[in-house]
Amino acid sequence: MNPLKTSLLTVVVIGTIFTALLVSNYSSRPATPENDQSEAQVSAQLLAEQIDAKVAALQNSLNSLSYNTFWQSSPVAEWSYWLESQSNLFQAAGLSLVGVHSKSNDVLYFEKPSRAGQLGELKQPLERLYNQQKPVSLLKLFRDKPAIILLTPIKNIDQQSIGTLVGIKYLDIVELKRYHYLTKVPVALTKNGLIQAVSIESSPSLTDYDLVEINWPKSINSALWKLVLLVNPPPAISGMYLFLAIGVALTLLLAFVVYKQLSSSQKNILLLDDTLDVQLPIPEQINRLNTLQNLTQDVSFAELIQSIRSRIEQLVQQKKSLSIELRKSQESEKTLQATASSLTNERDSAVAAPRVKSEFLSRMGDEITTPMKSVVSMLKLLSEYEFESEPKQLLNIAKRSTRTLVDNLNNILDFSKLDAQMLKLKPSTFSVRELVDGLSAELSHYANEKGLSLQASCDPNIPPQVKADLSRIRQILRNLLGNAVRFTKQGEVSLFANVFIEGEQSYLKFAVKDSGVGIPAEAQKGLFDSLEQQTKLTNSSFAGRLRLIVSKHLAELMGGEIGVISEPGKGSQFWFTIKLED
Repeated sequence: MNPLKTSLLTVVVIGTIFTALLVSNYSSRPATPENDQSEAQVSAQLLAEQIDAKVAALQNSLNSLSYNTFWQSSPVAEWSYWLESQSNLFQAAGLSLVGVHSKSNDVLYFEKPSRAGQLGELKQPLERLYNQQKPVSLLKLFRDKPAIILLTPIKNIDQQSIGTLVGIKYLDIVELKRYHYLTKVPVALTKNGLIQAVSIESSPSLTDYDLVEINWPKSINSALWKLVLLVNPPPAISGMYLFLAIGVALTLLLAFVVYKQLSSSQKNILLLDDTLDVQLPIPEQINRLNTLQNLTQDVSFAELIQSIRSRIEQLVQQKKSLSIELRKSQESEKTLQATASSLTNERDSAVAAPRVKSEFLSRMGDEITTPMKSVVSMLKLLSEYEFESEPKQLLNIAKRSTRTLVDNLNNILDFSKLDAQMLKLKPSTFSVRELVDGLSAELSHYANEKGLSLQASCDPNIPPQVKADLSRIRQILRNLLGNAVRFTKQGEVSLFANVFIEGEQSYLKFAVKDSGVGIPAEAQKGLFDSLEQQTKLTNSSFAGRLRLIVSKHLAELMGGEIGVISEPGKGSQFWFTIKLED
């Protein structure tokens, strides 16, 4: 078959295949919630279930808080101060704002007390709660923002309402963006058909979208407010036909261009074939090429001839130099092989050296810590004898310093074991409350000597027994509590433990909060990463950084993570989580 016809047939076949792939790819694209109503309805159902579960969890949290004996044992004037001290816990639970209403003096406490007659949006819901004597949930504007409002009665021992806990969960653009991320579809909050908030930056019109409504929890069931997904309507013209037309047009255009190019190229190739003769000497070949270049009117063909001629001249010169370079290359190859073998041996030795050192230090752990633990035990026994105040004080200093030395040695050895990948977890069943109480009793004496208050508490929902590596959890807590007490000059240090569920996995979370000077934002970067990282903390130490680095590795080894929340002048909160085993 003629090469020109073969090339055109090839172009047509390739164009047909390309067009078929375009159409097939468009038709086989998976439906997405953003463009398909059925997929969007599935996402809406999942989001509705999540909102229902979240509202129920927030209501349960407020119910648990309402049974606290603080409300009955403390004056009403102190209620707002106690709530302010718990603000971090409320925000972690998902509430935007928490307040309390006193029935006795009709005052609603948030950042500032709202006096009687100034209850605003909450006046009627509060009256309904006191009349019905049960929690009230509703959705309405609060301080010019749409919000879910949860009201829970506070009762005394006679089951009489003495006040109300008020939980506010704003449905602002930040919350809607979180819904957008979960459903992969823009989310809008409407009231009477008008958009009140939307998860995208533009100002969309509801008429431009197909709306998929998300059901509110039964406890809210608002008819005025609606949460909807903005689904793109199907296009007026099917994209499949558009891709088909584009593929056919491109195929025809490419076939025409190929035909013109091949026709011209065939003529030039015939001329070049008649000119070249491999039997002739190279000087004669170059003369023929010069003649053909002068006769042709095709600029591209003339450039091709010039390129062939230059290439022939280069090949002649290269042939002369290749024989010389070949001999040099053979000699260089022998030298390079010897050098490569030497460098390989040196590299292997350098790579193996750090690991050998880490394994040696890890295996020496018991040899170091065993006598140190004996010293700690002897000092503990010795402290039980009666001494004068000054020897007793010196003995306490020695005992505390020895305990610190043991902790530092354990961190150094664990750091080495982690580097050598020799540290293994030993899960066991234990009580979180006993762990927290034991650490509080152990470190309270050290905190009291500095004039600090050490507080420890657990969430009431923590199971009696959990399964994890108790010794490693205790080590992380000692590291964080030790740092907190050491770097806090006045105020208090607190420890709180709770359990949360993410997906189908349960996690145990500890938070250590202090009232120290706080950590600047720049200094928080790389705080848990490397001992070589330069820190901007004026009171930082090598041992303190090592405690944080080892704590991070241990938390990640147990399936969790670690972090810090701090602001200069307002103290710091270090937290970590670990995965609980079944």
